[in-house]
Amino acid sequence: MKIEKITDVTVNIDVVKPQPVVGLGNPAIFVSGLTKGCKVYRSLSALTEDHASGTDVYAKAAAIFGQRNIPQKVHVITYETSKVAEAASEYFYEEWHFALLAKYEEVAALALSNLIEEQEYKFFVVQVVTAAELGPFAGNESTIGLVHPLNEHLDAALIGDSANLPVGSITWKFRSGLVGITAQPLGVSEVEAIDAANGIAYISKAGIAQTSEGTTLSGEFIDAVHGTHWVKANMESQIQNVLTTSDKVDFDLNGIDLLNVTASNVLETATQQGIVSRNDEGKGNYAVTTLQKGQLDPGDVKNRVYKGLSFNYERSAAIHAAVVSGTIEV
Repeated sequence: MKIEKITDVTVNIDVVKPQPVVGLGNPAIFVSGLTKGCKVYRSLSALTEDHASGTDVYAKAAAIFGQRNIPQKVHVITYETSKVAEAASEYFYEEWHFALLAKYEEVAALALSNLIEEQEYKFFVVQVVTAAELGPFAGNESTIGLVHPLNEHLDAALIGDSANLPVGSITWKFRSGLVGITAQPLGVSEVEAIDAANGIAYISKAGIAQTSEGTTLSGEFIDAVHGTHWVKANMESQIQNVLTTSDKVDFDLNGIDLLNVTASNVLETATQQGIVSRNDEGKGNYAVTTLQKGQLDPGDVKNRVYKGLSFNYERSAAIHAAVVSGTIEV
C-alpha cells in the first residue's frame, strides 16, 4: 500500500536498465515503546534527556553523532509492539531518509524493510552478524544490509559518515575512517558469502579499514538509488514551487516551457552533483520532453492537469575496481 502524500505534483520514475529537498541524509531510529511517537534531536546531549546512556537508542545515536559528516538531525520514532510499519507509515513524510532499528528484531526488521520497499523511497539499514541472516531481505532495493558484530553499530556509523554528504558525490564502497568501528578479520569465503548476499562488511584492504561494497540487497548501488530519490524529490518540490509561487502558470506554450526549464534545471543540478552521467563533451546525459496542449487529452486540459512532461537520464557510475597492465623491460 502506497502512503499518500499531500502534493499537486506526482513524479513517477521508471528505472530503465539495459534492461533542495531537506532530509535526504537524516536517519530515524525506530524503538519499541508503550506509545507511538516521533521526536527530533539535533545533538547527542539533547537526546540524552529522553534516552539515557546505556539505552539502545543512545548507542545508535552516539555512533551517528560521533562521525565526521553528521546529519542535521536524528529522528527517534517509537512504535508499539509489532506495529513498526504503522509508525513508519504515520511519520513517513517527516524529514528522515534512512531507517535504523535501535535493537535488531527480525519480525520488525522485515516489516520495516518491506514497507519502505513498497514506497520505492527512503532506505532501511539492517545490521546482522552473518550473511545468512540477510536471506529474508534478499532482493529489496531499498534495504542496505551490513554484516558486523552487534557490539559495534556499523549501521549508525555508516549513515552518520556518508548519508549527509551531497547525494551523488560519493560511492558507498571504500568508506573508511568510521569512528568506533573495527575492521573484521574475515576470510575469503566469508567475504564471498557477504558479497553473494549483496551485503557490506567493514574490512581492511591495503591496511585501510573500509566498507567492502556499496550496494543494497538487490545488488543495485546505493548512490544510484539515492540519486533516484533525489531526482524524484527535487523534481516534485521544484515544480510544486513554480505552481505555488506563480500567480498563474498558463496552459499554453509559455507555461509548458516553464515546466520544461524547471525540470531541466533539476537534472542539470543532478549532473553537477554526480547523479547524472556526462558525455565526452562534459554535458549531462539527460533529456526532458514536453507535449503541447493540442497533443494532450482534452479532459486533462479541462481539469487543468498537465500530463505531458517526461524525462530520462543515465545514472553516473563509479570505478570500484581496476585491472592494470604493464610491461617490464630487461
